[in-house]
Amino acid sequence: MLIELGLLGLAVVLFFAHGVWLARSQARLSRLTGTGRDSLARLVTSRAVNVEEVAALQSLPKDVQVIAFLEISRNLSGTGKEQLRFVAERVGVVERSRALCVSTRWQKRLRGARILSQLDVSDPLVLRLLGDKHPAVRAQAAEWAASQPSVPVISAMLELLADPATQARFAVQNALLRMGSVVAAPLRDFLEKHTGRAAEAGLRVAESLAEASFSPAALRHSRSDDVPIRVASAKLLGAIADAAAAERLLELIRDDDARVRAAAAQALGRMQHWQAGSLLAESLRDKAWRVRREAGLALRAIGAAGVLYLRRALKGDDRFAADMAQQVLDLPEAAAG
Repeated sequence: MLIELGLLGLAVVLFFAHGVWLARSQARLSRLTGTGRDSLARLVTSRAVNVEEVAALQSLPKDVQVIAFLEISRNLSGTGKEQLRFVAERVGVVERSRALCVSTRWQKRLRGARILSQLDVSDPLVLRLLGDKHPAVRAQAAEWAASQPSVPVISAMLELLADPATQARFAVQNALLRMGSVVAAPLRDFLEKHTGRAAEAGLRVAESLAEASFSPAALRHSRSDDVPIRVASAKLLGAIADAAAAERLLELIRDDDARVRAAAAQALGRMQHWQAGSLLAESLRDKAWRVRREAGLALRAIGAAGVLYLRRALKGDDRFAADMAQQVLDLPEAAAG
């Protein structure tokens, strides 16, 4: 009994001692981080580099330096970010981060890529990390690469559109969208040479860019045997919204798969292609609810002509078409748009 009481007392003492140590460590970290932030703020806003301030930063623990730089970086852009990078190089943060990027441990590679990404440092190391064996590192490298839209980087990113890891694949798509129109030409070439999951992801990126130059690729892929690719193609055609796109969508609205028919109806509504009114009205009778839903919304999007078709459906003999027409007509303007 005495031994058990002694062990219990020891455990309580250790628990409280650990708590005191954590509190003091946190207080010290907060104090040092505040000092680092203050020094950085003065260096970034000053036109000349103060050697004493740089030395003060260098004297801080390396983890504290990183915290200070990352906290400041969130609020900077343009010349302020450039000055921050310059100071980071002087202090050694950039060089240490580069060293982390070639570590044998994926956690360190991830940390290095994250720091360099936050500081917007351009470095060929990003190409190496885009091919990293760990998906979290590839995802972080994709985020980093968004600020370095060179042809080799974009090409490497496009190849990752078929990445088996969802995290990396979505990060790549998001980064390509952030790059903007500079991606268009490489993406056109990519869509000409690829099929499957890579083509589907590429079509989704192209939809956001919505350039007419993607029309040949969208038309070709719309005839794929792969349903998700036909769906992505239909959405891209709706974004392009030219005559060839409208003609093909009028064919896709009769596709064997309900997902494709729904995407085609949605795309026609997006285009506000009023000439498709009669076909969309027919689709209100489709056996698939999603197709009826998208056809109704498309008719509403078309405007007065589409609303007329919806009102006719209310009086028709098909209760499913009438029910969907009523649902769509009852929607507020914002929800129907």
